[in-house]
Amino acid sequence: MAPQTKRLAALTAENARLVEDLVKKGRSVGILVILISQKTTGDAIPTFIRDVCPIGLSFAQKTVEAAVAALGEDIRNWPDASPVTLQDPAYVGVAVMAMQGRPGFTRIRTPYVSDADAARIADATSHLTADPDLCLDALLRSTGRTTTPAPSLTK
Repeated sequence: MAPQTKRLAALTAENARLVEDLVKKGRSVGILVILISQKTTGDAIPTFIRDVCPIGLSFAQKTVEAAVAALGEDIRNWPDASPVTLQDPAYVGVAVMAMQGRPGFTRIRTPYVSDADAARIADATSHLTADPDLCLDALLRSTGRTTTPAPSLTK
């Protein structure tokens, strides 16, 4: 394996471990970490991370398989709540939500935010962003490490 490929594989494994840790630690102190992806299959969000997320949320889906990838197999038992049924303009902003420990699924509607409001908020908060690569470098320096660790063989 080429050195660059090994480095990227190690970085990917470390990122996955850090996200899993963030989700678990967040849950323990009441902070909800929301992972967002257009494709929630196991290759986009590793299943060991998806499995520790307490809430699943899905906007409209075209297929039952996509709904299952986002919300789990149990959505097949709740066809009236399926995100596949949200294929109408009346359902813009509506999502289906699953919560651990609660049976069934709930529909929620997110509020509309105008383009002007979104631009104003983005402008007002843009100073809060940071380049993740620079943050990782700073973290590695603060711990005395210069490279990311090799991927764990236990996952």
